Amino acid sequence: MTLSFKASMVGPSRVGKTTLLTAILAETETMLAGSGISLIMDEATEMRVRKNRKDLRRAIEAREFDAASLGGSQSMALYDVGLQAVGDDSAGIPFSILDYPGGWLDPSMRARAPQAKENWAACEAHITESLMLLVPVEAAVLMEAVTPAQRRAAADLLGFEDVQAMARKWARARNLPEHRDEPAVLVLAPLKCEKYFDDNGGKGREGARLRQLVREKYKTIVRVVQEETKNRSVRVIYAPIDTYGCVDLMEGEWIEMRDADGDPTLDFRGHYRFREIPPEVRPKAAGTVMQELCRCVVSGQETMERRRAAAAMATYQAALERQSEPKGFWGALDYYVFGEALENRNTRLGSQQVMTETARRQEQLKAVLERIAREPADERVEEW
Repeated sequence: MTLSFKASMVGPSRVGKTTLLTAILAETETMLAGSGISLIMDEATEMRVRKNRKDLRRAIEAREFDAASLGGSQSMALYDVGLQAVGDDSAGIPFSILDYPGGWLDPSMRARAPQAKENWAACEAHITESLMLLVPVEAAVLMEAVTPAQRRAAADLLGFEDVQAMARKWARARNLPEHRDEPAVLVLAPLKCEKYFDDNGGKGREGARLRQLVREKYKTIVRVVQEETKNRSVRVIYAPIDTYGCVDLMEGEWIEMRDADGDPTLDFRGHYRFREIPPEVRPKAAGTVMQELCRCVVSGQETMERRRAAAAMATYQAALERQSEPKGFWGALDYYVFGEALENRNTRLGSQQVMTETARRQEQLKAVLERIAREPADERVEEW
């Protein structure tokens, strides 16, 4: 397993997890512009992001937007990305974000899907090892459900019970002694919020109602996390995101259907259109996810520095010793941020000039990491 700082998304099918990841990476690149630090991706991640961007580009060129046509995840996928100084081929600061079909959260669906049964243990392991639990919410399903039948259907479409169960497992893992001192953050992220705000080209003024509904509908999940982490703190972040920034929801259609048990229910389909021609994609608040991950790393860095300064330094260093690849959050922090990777590389290089230049880039990387972590959050974002 690759050593990295982990995050996981927990949300139902069709909520837009894959498109959210593309928006997160796009806003991260904007934050890094001119810094001398690049956002890097492994080959598989780059291919998935490229496909999603091509699909969106086709919609823009056709001037017809259909959110359902932007395909979601059909299998488990790790988005392995990193922050790396330009001109440096060392590991940088690596992050691994888990994406998978939202239907896998349903135990009955997992039992029927061979791929789900085969990969679910790895999914659960990644989720419980994650610093961040990211809960994407389809804003339109919350906001456009007005009748009792629609609100009942919304509870299923948003997967409240399945998300809550996974949030409980994540919180219990974060509360274990070996993880208790690590940072942890729960991010509630309503998606496709363009209709409800007027700060990104739209005319909506329903941000307060969206916040109220998320507080109301997700309060049980927040309470479960807090109850399961009584021996530590978990930050809770509310981040309403414009995934595209150039579309408006024109109509929400509720369609009669039957669920897996044959009972009548409703499905939701949003009908969108581009705001302007030609459209300009401009996601908003998606960078919050990378910013919060950077804050986790910087927070851990500060904790480790205090520990290293303490009299028990020798005992702590002994706890970090390992026979093979470093493991866990503290091992990753020591390896990538505090220079073990740099020392190993410099031993091989042997050139003082190269050592000096590599050290400079490492400091540059740490400085950018800290700058991103300490930048003010988007005005929409709140800590609850």
